[in-house]
Amino acid sequence: MLNLISAVLWYFVYEQSARQHHQQQMIAELTSRVDDLLQDAYLPVSRDTSLADRLTLLRQSLQHQVRREQEIRQLVRVQGLVDHELAIGNRIYFESKLQHYLLDPAEPQSGALFLIQLSHPELSIGPNDAVQRLAGSADLVQQLVNHLPLTVLARVADADLALLIPGMEQKDAEQLGDRLAMVLSRASFFAGYEDFDLVHLGYVIYQQGQTAYQVMSEADMALKTAQLQGPNAAFGFYPEHKPKIKGSVWWRTELANALKEQRFLLSFQPVFSWQQHDIIQHEVLVRLQTSDGEKLAAAVFLPMAVNCGLTAQLDQYVLTKAARLCQLEQKNGLRCSVNLTVESLLNQEFMQWLQQNLQNGQLQAAQLALEVDEYHLIKQYKKLKPKLIKLQQQGFSLIIDHVGLNISPCQYLTELPVDAVKLHASVVRHIENQLEQQLFIRGLVASHQSKGVKVIATGVESQAEWLCLQKLGVSGAQGYFFSQPLAELMPQAQLS
Repeated sequence: MLNLISAVLWYFVYEQSARQHHQQQMIAELTSRVDDLLQDAYLPVSRDTSLADRLTLLRQSLQHQVRREQEIRQLVRVQGLVDHELAIGNRIYFESKLQHYLLDPAEPQSGALFLIQLSHPELSIGPNDAVQRLAGSADLVQQLVNHLPLTVLARVADADLALLIPGMEQKDAEQLGDRLAMVLSRASFFAGYEDFDLVHLGYVIYQQGQTAYQVMSEADMALKTAQLQGPNAAFGFYPEHKPKIKGSVWWRTELANALKEQRFLLSFQPVFSWQQHDIIQHEVLVRLQTSDGEKLAAAVFLPMAVNCGLTAQLDQYVLTKAARLCQLEQKNGLRCSVNLTVESLLNQEFMQWLQQNLQNGQLQAAQLALEVDEYHLIKQYKKLKPKLIKLQQQGFSLIIDHVGLNISPCQYLTELPVDAVKLHASVVRHIENQLEQQLFIRGLVASHQSKGVKVIATGVESQAEWLCLQKLGVSGAQGYFFSQPLAELMPQAQLS
């Protein structure tokens, strides 16, 4: 019996000793590996430093590295697209946006392009003073057009700014041109300027179908004409054949009747994933069939719906139609993405309607993704943030649309549970030849990937664009290269 007890005690002591020895070996190995990591990070430590202190030092180094990577990604995002002296877009950024608005049929069919040139005739002016005047002018221009959506402002030469306003009509362009000339010529940063001839503006009303070269040439001619007309002048060229203009009363009646008569037509454009080799979702596109028999894109009638206060009713109509179709089709895991206006999301009655339809089963959140325009999201971020978080918690996927028009840091990425972001088509067009845009997309993918946010390209029209986008790491894409908008949902595995 004593022998048995002795044997048991001996085994227990041996096991404890082996465990201690094993733990010591593990600690020694861990310490060695930590030392290797510290050495690789150029953070040598003395032998007397405890393992806990070494781990703390390593953690601090990793945190610093993460912050540095974030800074680099932000730099990559804007490198090549921003004029760093003025913190606005540069000529490359501007030309890509102009090209997009001239070619994309989903955008307004016409708009205004302004060229703004400052005068620096005195020989004594230094480069810093010239930049300060131009920066002050850019700030004033932004303040004057801040209420207008889709505005693009960029520096296109040493003393020249370009302002692009899609959808602006002749009368509004005339008023804005005169106001810009007056406000800029009286700006405080021109105080003490001996020559009172400070600024000239040339502008043109463009039409889709024109080339970028033609529009820029016409604007430059208008600028030269303004310079001939005298100090602080603005001059504009207009198309001979203006589009037919409808009044607000006509639009209100037309949109209200279209809702009653269900004349809003839905089509679907598939979003294709090269990784899954399948369809991720379908974006719902809306057109208005007018009483005159025309079919108008959303870019034409949606601003009118906003002016008439009918966006909530329109969004309810689209959501209801899309939800019914999804339920009838019953695709396996396939969903539709619907663009919602900010006006609807901030409308209490619309949000109540949305909650009621979720409760009664008319809307299935898992089948729907909600798309919000990045520009409007940033403008109304504080009000929209709690509403979007609640919608995501209820099962809707959140997608941010038109990413790439804004080149400032966006806080929503770290604060909102976003499923995906969609690149604006102007960023994607001819991407295989646009090194600056490639750099932008690569940085965007890197900054979003770590957060599990997909980057989706829109407006893909060629195989060269698609192959380049795959190399840059986008998760998916949509556009005429894959499919035109369809009258019904495309089954999965159709694009494999």
